[in-house]
Amino acid sequence: MIRFVTLSFLLLGLNAGAQTLKTIDRDSFSVKYPSTWSIDTKDEDYDPDALFSLDAPAEGATMMFMIFDSVIDTDDMLKAQEEAMTKEVIKKPTSITKFDSWGNYKGKGILIKGKILGVLKGQVKIFIYTDEHKSMLVMEQIYDSDLPVTGKEFEQIAMSFKFK
Repeated sequence: MIRFVTLSFLLLGLNAGAQTLKTIDRDSFSVKYPSTWSIDTKDEDYDPDALFSLDAPAEGATMMFMIFDSVIDTDDMLKAQEEAMTKEVIKKPTSITKFDSWGNYKGKGILIKGKILGVLKGQVKIFIYTDEHKSMLVMEQIYDSDLPVTGKEFEQIAMSFKFK
């Protein structure tokens, strides 16, 4: 009987941690995201095939995707994004580190840490992938206080992204 009760609580705990996912399935890519997140369709530049943002319930936590059906210069784009982020979002970075993978993709990226808009500690992660036919830029923004939960959701989204 004790084993049954223990097993029941374990299964309930596992189900409580599971969440429903929504899927964006376009001609060139697919990605899954938590059902508690939303797509910013009101952005004037919104394009479901090329430019969209996924907004987490945590305030200020967002993931922006730019999908290109052409090859972009990774180094130039990364430099431009770093300049823009350190001019507007994290003006006095405490660190900028390079990384080379996001989800299942290899590319070039930077992680900028500091105070977002000069207020709360956080980070902006920028990753660029390109092959001989297409490119992608992903930007993640999150406050440090939201990393334990929303950071894991960012990772789930990254792992689910697939070019077709």
